[in-house]
Order: sequence, then structure tokens, then C-alpha cells
Amino acid sequence: MKLSAMLLAGALLVAATTAGTPAVAAPAAPAAQPGHRTLTLLTGDRVGVETAADGTQRVDVLPDGPGGTFSQFTIGGDTYVIPSEAVPYLDKTIDTRLFNVSYLLRAKLDDARSTALPIKMTGTKAATRAPVTKKNASALGRLMAGRSRGGVLPGVERIELAVPKGAPAPPPSPLAGGTGAVASAGKGVRFHMLTIDSVARDGTPGVMIGAVTNVADGRLANFAVTYPGEGRKSFMVPEGTYSVMASVLTGPADDLGSQMALVTQPEVRVTGDTTVVLDARGAVPYRATLETPPARELQRLDAFTFVRTTTAGDQAGVTPANLILGLTWKTISYPPNGNPGLYATPTKPVTKGRFDFLAMSSLAEGAVSGPQMGATYRLLFPYGGAVPASMTHTVKASDLVTVRSALHDEPSDDPSTGPINLVTYAYLPWGWTDFGYGGSPANGERVDYLYSSRPDQVIWQSAAGPDRGERVLGPRRRLQPGQLVREEWNRGPDVPSLAATYVQRPQRGIMATPDTKVDAPLRQVCVACRQGDLGMVYLQSSGDSDPLHFTELGWKTTKLAFYRDGRAAFGIGEQDAFAPSPESLPLLPRPAGYRLTWTTTGDGAPDSPSTTDWTFRSGPQDGAATLPGDVQCADPSQPCSFLPLLFLHWDLALDHESRARAGQSFDVGFRVSHQQFQAAPTGVTATAEVSYDDGATWSAPAAATRGADGAFTVTITHPDYTEASRWVSLRVKASDPGGSTVTQTNIRAYRLS
Repeated sequence: MKLSAMLLAGALLVAATTAGTPAVAAPAAPAAQPGHRTLTLLTGDRVGVETAADGTQRVDVLPDGPGGTFSQFTIGGDTYVIPSEAVPYLDKTIDTRLFNVSYLLRAKLDDARSTALPIKMTGTKAATRAPVTKKNASALGRLMAGRSRGGVLPGVERIELAVPKGAPAPPPSPLAGGTGAVASAGKGVRFHMLTIDSVARDGTPGVMIGAVTNVADGRLANFAVTYPGEGRKSFMVPEGTYSVMASVLTGPADDLGSQMALVTQPEVRVTGDTTVVLDARGAVPYRATLETPPARELQRLDAFTFVRTTTAGDQAGVTPANLILGLTWKTISYPPNGNPGLYATPTKPVTKGRFDFLAMSSLAEGAVSGPQMGATYRLLFPYGGAVPASMTHTVKASDLVTVRSALHDEPSDDPSTGPINLVTYAYLPWGWTDFGYGGSPANGERVDYLYSSRPDQVIWQSAAGPDRGERVLGPRRRLQPGQLVREEWNRGPDVPSLAATYVQRPQRGIMATPDTKVDAPLRQVCVACRQGDLGMVYLQSSGDSDPLHFTELGWKTTKLAFYRDGRAAFGIGEQDAFAPSPESLPLLPRPAGYRLTWTTTGDGAPDSPSTTDWTFRSGPQDGAATLPGDVQCADPSQPCSFLPLLFLHWDLALDHESRARAGQSFDVGFRVSHQQFQAAPTGVTATAEVSYDDGATWSAPAAATRGADGAFTVTITHPDYTEASRWVSLRVKASDPGGSTVTQTNIRAYRLS
């Protein structure tokens, strides 16, 4: 049988040269250059290789190839990606080095520099050099998949890499002695066949979606069984301990009628060819209910998150922040997929690395979003390091945290569609999540509920998305069963927040990386502190009537300027960018006077800029700041002193559309504070001005009255409503005896009705 016919017509172009000793390889080449390249493997599968400046590589299988399951491991600094259909042929028929993507890149066999893979083929009668064209390589992959029994290709004894002329010498094959218990050259790494099979909850052969990971180091082996599911699979893996996790289904995942169970064997020791059967028949259900359910029908969303962390820190599974993967694993149960229910098999605690398992439920009265959505319930059950024997829970009303919120729209001439969302973040020792219903609530008053079976392990943070503004966040805190929390969102115009910046921030959004590590969620850095001759200022916008509200990343037009003893030191011109956080202010090595101005304009309210003008004095002799244990200076190894900035926050009696009545008296209320964790200022005096023509003209400054609670008030009288005077702008000037001042100006602070 001719080789070209045997390997499907067109799969191989046989060169006219005869077999012989492979070309002598050139001396070892330097590591691949930084950048991104694609490679087509012998089976037609394509991988992308991203090489960093330090030579480390990230390898991903691209979706435009034949698809399937892959073994991926790293040995001697080289990454191997082996399609499952090629595993039976390693290393007795096919040279494993044909799947060494790091070497193929060094040999310039990537798709940009080569249209074929040069191979040496030994047949039953002769040997031939034959380049496999990448365009038709998938035909060879299909042939392998159809003839995998015994790892034999008819008429072929051996397919090896033919080293191109001038290419570096390839490393020894890690399977130099054949499959099974063989050691790689000089490394002592032994390889075995790991076979994964499954039994579904109903006793039929299962369909799997899952991951297999080497517990010592995910780079040695980390691969997946892909959507919509596969049956029995075999992988070639280095000897060691493996985590095997899979959703075992009664049918393909794209069949809404298929039933699931998460089956986990977190520590499988592989010392020889091994078969693991994931048996879903022992799975227990997850059910979370309220002891006192509301009268309205509850819509529900249930989810499992589970992460297996190797001793080297690699992770596999579905993290709490990346629940989109739960749709792939079918570990989310909600109306669009038929509410199939969640099941999992109990496990024992692991002895190597970590295993973390969390079940969550989000309940919403009446509707899952929109003005008709009533109270929501976020229920978290962190189970620790194992899947428990029972996951049936009834939550008592007395154990719920009650959150009473008031949501305000931005002031506008146009009708509002209402707030974008109301979100709650939960930070656990091993991940964070914003899981739960809360989209498009009605403005005004509402009540929601939170619960964790382990309140000591969860730190909560509320956030709201106003109708035309950025997402505003509140403080992070531990909450106890039965606690009452009150939140008011977006009342009053935008001012700088006095909240200390959280050092670790979860990334959100379509272009973000959801699995951002947040293992110290309470750690903060002071807002404005001096270290040596630098003033480190972490400005955050979107402070409202709550001085601890803030926005971390909000698109704004922003402008910053800094002056020393009356002279401009630097400025950042008007630009569309994130608010400056942090900014390094160059201070003088002596006591001096400073001025800092910051103007921001939200994209959703371009006619309502906020300008803050600070003046203050600072010198190297300023006393060291006293900070709580979770709060640090910019450089935590060195002490720092507070910069004595004054912060102003409005306290205005506005309705939920941010309006006040025309033709009536109105109390302009506000507070003047230092940054969070700094002692409150004393001896503060303030004046207020008002404008009804967007700041073209201002009223005479009126002295503010300070009440016993420290709040200032100036009473004004609104004019009768006209189109020309429907907007109210405010300006306050405050100062303390130490020479610090703040002038806060908000154009179109609120609207008259």
C-alpha cells in the first residue's frame, strides 16, 4: 500500500528524496523571540503561543482546528500539546517531539514561516522524508482517530520529526523508550496512560465535561474534556498525583434534558496505566430554601464553584468570579437551562494543594430584573475543602442580613430608565464573586437580604450603578446574622471620596480578567500621605452623601493641576481617561504651601462637572500617621504622614430623581472631613454660594451654620420654576485654623421641579 494512499489522498506530499540519516542539527538556538505565533500540529490542530520577554510561554489550543481533547505538559522548559487521537501512537509509532510546540517554534516551523511539517516516515518496506502540508494535516488526525486500536497505522512503522537544515537540535523525546512506564532522558520523569470514564446518575454511560490537572504542577499536565461533553478519554501523563473533576451528564450538555452531577476525585495517584471511573450515582442534591418564604413567587439561580489549586499555585475548575464557565460545565441551574438542579459527589479533604467548593443561590421575588423585581436573596454556602455529605439547607429569617437601600437617579431633563443595577460582592479566602440577581431595579426604597453559612469567611461589599453614572461602591465589611445595613446611593452631586483605597481590586467587564486574585480584601492605602518628598494621592471619584462611597474605575473627563508655593509644578490636561489613581506629587524638602485642583466630568452627565480646589501645608517634620492594621502607606515598609486635605460631602434633601421643589426654601447641607482614618478637623468654617445659570454668576457667600453633629447648613430660597433657572449649581469654601482649605464646585448639582 502506498503511503500517500494510506494517509488519505492529499494528506502527505512525499518528497523525492530517499531516507537517510537526519540532517546534522545546528547548535542550540536562543529562545523564541517575544510575541504571538500560531502552530499547526501533525493532526491539523492549531495552537497559539505567546512568548513573554523573559522567555516564558503561554500555549492555548485555538478553536479553529478539528477540536477535541488535549494533553498539555511542560518538561525541560518545553511545552507539549498532544491531541487525544495521537496518544495511542506515542512513542512507538509517532515521535512525541512532533507535538513539542516550544521546539517547533524554535525550529521556525510556525505557520508564518513554514507551510508544512518535515517528517521522516519509516514504512514496512522503506523510509521516506515527507513534509505534511498543514492545510491537509487534519486528514491525518481523522485517520489516527479512526484507527487508534493498538496504536498502529497500517503500512507505517514510525513517523519522526525530520530536523530542518539549520534548525537547533531537538531535545530527547520524553517517551524515548515507548509508552507506559518509561523515563525521559536524564530527567527521571515516567509517563503512563490515564483513562477517564464515567457513569451518569441514571446508571448509563456518562458524558463528561471536566479537567484533569497534575496536583504538583499544572504545567506538567492540565487539560480538559470539552463542551458539549465526551465519553471515555485517555491521556498520556507524567507519573504523579492528579485531580480529576467533571460534570457527568446523562446526555450532551446542549440537551436541556440532560441531568448533571459534579464528580470529583481530587487526588488520584498515577504510578502505572490507570483508569478512573467517575460514578455520579452517589451524588447528593444541593437545595437551599427559606424557612419563611415571601408571598411572591421566587425566581432562583443556583451555582457551584469549585477550584483545585496545585501546590505550585495553578488552578483548574470554575472560580466564583468566572461563572460563565459554569454554563459550559452545566454547574449553573436557572430558568434558561430548565432549572435541572445541581448534584455533587462527596469528597474527602485533600492532602496536597487546595480544593475549595462553594454553593450559591440567588432568589428574586417576582422577576429577576427590572422595576417588577422585588427583594433579592443572596445565599452562600462555603463548604471549605471538600464536598459535604449533605447540601440541603433551610435558612432562618433571623439569620439573614437585611440591607435597606435608597437609589437615586442622576439629575436630568430627560426621563430616566432607572438604575442600571444593584450588586453585592462577596470576598472569600480563595476567590470573589458578584453572583446574583439585581439588574435594572426601580429607583427609591428597597430591601434585599444576604446570608453566608460561614460569616467569618465572607467579606461583603455593596455597589450600585446609577442610571447615567459609573458603578459606585461601598465599604467592604464582615456582616453578622441578623444585622441591619442601610445604604443610600447617588444622593447628591459627585465629589472626591475620602475612602482609603483598597489595595486589591477585582477586575470586571467584558475585557477584564475575572479571576483577579483578591486574598487581602480589607487591605487599604491612605488617600493622601507624605513619604519623604513624595505625596502619594489616591483620588477616587463618585463620593455622594455617603463619604465612604467611591468609584474605582470610572470613565470620566479629568483634569489635574498641582502647585508648590504658588508656582505650577505639573498638570495633567483634560483627557478622556480613568480618574488619576494614584498620583505622585513632588513635594519640597521643607515646609511649604501647596495647591491641588481636580476637575472630573462623567460621560453620562457632561454638563455637570465637579471641581475640587485644595490648599494645604506640609513639611518633612509632620507627625507620623497612625493607621489601623489593615491600612498601609504607599510604601508599607516606611512611615508616612497625612496630607491635611479637607473633603466635602453634600447632604441634600433630594427626591429619587435628584430634584428639589422650586419656589421654596431649601437647606444646603454638607460635611467637611479629613480622609478616612485621619482625626476629624476642628475649627472649620465655611460659606456657600448658589448659581442658577450654570456658574456664570453666583450669589454672595453666605456663612454656614455648624450643628451639634458637625454638619453645616445654609438655607437658600429657590426661585420659581422657569426653563432658564431649572438647574442649581453649588459652591462651598471651607477652611481650618491650620491653613487647609477646600473649594468644592458642582455645576448642575441638582434640578428644580
